[in-house]
Amino acid sequence: MNATSTRLRRWLDRAQPPRRALVRALGAGLLATVTGVALFVGAVALLVVAANRPGLRAVAGVLIVIELFAFLRSPIRFAERIASHRLGLRAVTEWRRWVVVSVGAWSYERWRRYAAGDLLERALRDTDELQDLWLRGLLPLMTVIATMALADVTMALLPPAGAFGIAAALIAALEALGVAALIGRLPRLAQADRDVREARADYQSTLVELGGVAPELLLLGAVGLVEARSLAPVARLRRAEGRRRRRRWFSSAVAVVVALLALLVVIARHPATSPVWTVVATLLALASYELLSVARDAVDTFVAVSASAERLEELGAAPPGGRAPWPDDATLRAQGVTVREGDRTLAVDVALVVAAGRRVAVTGESGAGKSALLRVLCALDDPAGGTVSVGGHAISDVDEADLRRHLGYVASEPGLLRGLVGDVVAMGRPVARDVLGDLASVGITVEATTRWEDLSRGERQRVAVVRALAVDPALVVLDEPTSGLGRDETAAVLALLDRAGPGVVVATHDPQVMAWCDAVVELRGGSLTPMSR
Repeated sequence: MNATSTRLRRWLDRAQPPRRALVRALGAGLLATVTGVALFVGAVALLVVAANRPGLRAVAGVLIVIELFAFLRSPIRFAERIASHRLGLRAVTEWRRWVVVSVGAWSYERWRRYAAGDLLERALRDTDELQDLWLRGLLPLMTVIATMALADVTMALLPPAGAFGIAAALIAALEALGVAALIGRLPRLAQADRDVREARADYQSTLVELGGVAPELLLLGAVGLVEARSLAPVARLRRAEGRRRRRRWFSSAVAVVVALLALLVVIARHPATSPVWTVVATLLALASYELLSVARDAVDTFVAVSASAERLEELGAAPPGGRAPWPDDATLRAQGVTVREGDRTLAVDVALVVAAGRRVAVTGESGAGKSALLRVLCALDDPAGGTVSVGGHAISDVDEADLRRHLGYVASEPGLLRGLVGDVVAMGRPVARDVLGDLASVGITVEATTRWEDLSRGERQRVAVVRALAVDPALVVLDEPTSGLGRDETAAVLALLDRAGPGVVVATHDPQVMAWCDAVVELRGGSLTPMSR
């Protein structure tokens, strides 16, 4: 199985459709497709019957059947759309859940790399587009395959009994080859589409690049340089579009070739029988053109959504692999830790020990790497070297849910969440402290309708500390938690941390916080050194 098919299969598996909903959608699609073929065949057959047996009474039975098909076609199509869209909605729901879980497992450094774009908006748009994998891809393909099989069986049963059997078998083989050829073209079509996307991106980036410098180059007389730089991506894009067009042409030709060969089979193999049955067999053979056209469109849909699938899979991250429980000894140790941020090395050979209940302040100039070091200590980023452990276990080996239950983190700019303050503090976790009491102790009085986004920066900082302590963690890591607070407010926050009793690692420039801590270390020039008290 090729990479494109394997990728699309993974996304189908991630959709986890209920079996009942899948059967309902397939049944509605099959019924709608069979109704369309029946109308096509029956309408012409009715004309043949009327020509050979004039009079309303002679054609009344056939006419009634056709009218029933025509009457039921719209509600059947509507039922098909409803069933397939329900299936698509369920798929989108599961895919969006996958996106949230995958993105939630990212390291902070990866978040920074993606922060320049509207990542979430693009991901949601891609899951919506991927919905066509069901609606215009797999469901239509499965229904037309079933309809072709049903049409071939019907042809084999036409009077006289079994006379059309060989023709039906040959047409079934042709249709199977046609479907196989269309599906087999998927890797090439996907690659051609990928080449066009890459060439178009190169072309657009060249336009942006030249838009900034072309006027100056033209004034300098470098017309040839501008033309050469602009013609290369245009030529690449035209070549890529030409390849894609040629490969699509082959797919379009499959339906025509199979329909013509099926027609020749009927002409060559039809038995001596009533003209009506000959016409019905001929029309069933010609119906393979429409059905294979639907199959071709389904494959084109697979190609179109493969771009969304590729982009979404770039978001995938291996879930944290730790399975060890949080140890009884909550001593945090960093040994030989190297911290990098992009191409910059911020700290080398860092050694730090924070025993249970101890408080350590990390200070240093702005930009020295304090925030990056704190993220490594609480396993939001991986160290470039060395190890971080808790109670003798590598922190990466601790179960993620257990780790976040016992190790709290407060960023320098707490945010991300929106909504009522009470909900923001709890975040769906089992709260182990009196949250309202903690909020009141740091000077925050909230009503039932108080929203996070309505708080000031200083209020958000204090709420973020309460949020980190809500589950009664053994350790908390805080990044400049008092930078926007006055002396009394800072004292209230420190008193709350004192009552809660966790081990504390805090990045700060605040002398009041450093005086409260048991030890102070300074990050300077990439080294972490103790400061005298």
